[in-house]
Amino acid sequence: MADDIPPRDVNDEPGESDLPGTPGGRGAEFLGEQGQQPGLMIDAVTPGGEDILQSGTEPADTEFTIAARNQWQLVLRRFRQHKLAVASAVVLLLVILFATLGPAIWKYGPNDFSNDFSVAPSLSHPFGTDSNGADHMAQVMAGTQLSLKIAFTVAIAGTVFGSIYGAISGFYRGATDTLMMRLVDLVLTIPALAVGALLGKKFGNNWVLLAVVLAGLLWTGSARVVRGQVLSVREKEYIEAARALGATDRRIIFRHILPNVAGPIIVLFTLLVAAAVLTETALSYLGFGVQFPDISLGSLITSGETAATGGRGWLFYFPGLFIILIALTVNFIGDGLRDALDPTQTKARA
Repeated sequence: MADDIPPRDVNDEPGESDLPGTPGGRGAEFLGEQGQQPGLMIDAVTPGGEDILQSGTEPADTEFTIAARNQWQLVLRRFRQHKLAVASAVVLLLVILFATLGPAIWKYGPNDFSNDFSVAPSLSHPFGTDSNGADHMAQVMAGTQLSLKIAFTVAIAGTVFGSIYGAISGFYRGATDTLMMRLVDLVLTIPALAVGALLGKKFGNNWVLLAVVLAGLLWTGSARVVRGQVLSVREKEYIEAARALGATDRRIIFRHILPNVAGPIIVLFTLLVAAAVLTETALSYLGFGVQFPDISLGSLITSGETAATGGRGWLFYFPGLFIILIALTVNFIGDGLRDALDPTQTKARA
């Protein structure tokens, strides 16, 4: 058999037919139909950074290419498909602009008095005036601004503390977890309104201290939810890999665990904003919240209740409307974020 093979000069250059992948050439039997080894997939990256998955010489359909989007871009896309949440975000943004930019634009201040006593809503006073001649729209702007400050301060403080507390409890488990969760159960048994009224009467003249008091009463929900999430991820492979590489417990908690449970934390933040607004309103309505000369939506509700029974309902309805808008829009935004961050959602495909 060896005698049938013609001799080849070692100085000969390989011909086109000898190149692998050339039809009929040597090595063709080792290649697939497209001139590649069977099953070989080549990943190519275009100069623009777009990944192209190639099988042979034909690029795959762009629908199945490796997208350059990161996780948060996918979350944003899913959130935009939640129409009610998007509409709520727009309304909440308008409320925030009304409260922050409105006082700088509007010609009246909350403490500017005039001779227009108890005037119904008109072009010059869209929300009417109170019995002292103060423009009610300026008061609602100031009240909305302070209520939003309190709500976001409570939400940030409560979410951060509760998330860290729950992460530590779920990570260490055992006796540490048992002791920390018993403390959470103890805080949950305390009537929030009663304690808030007791402390709010003392700290109501300082809205920052009032926000700290509310955060100290509302953080437990975040702790319980984050603890449950941490218990489900602490045994994942990437956590074990971090331990094997010598990562400290602090690094594992803050760099690996908490970022991977960010979805529920964000939803908890939005729910805590709504809870803080309603709690502050309830305390102010009872006379234990924000104290004069500060103005909040809750204090406006309190002062407007008696006016509403006397035929000046606008002093009650407008603050109530803004409380409802803030509470509802924040809750709808939380629902949209929950659906967008939930990996089991299949309606919005990237």
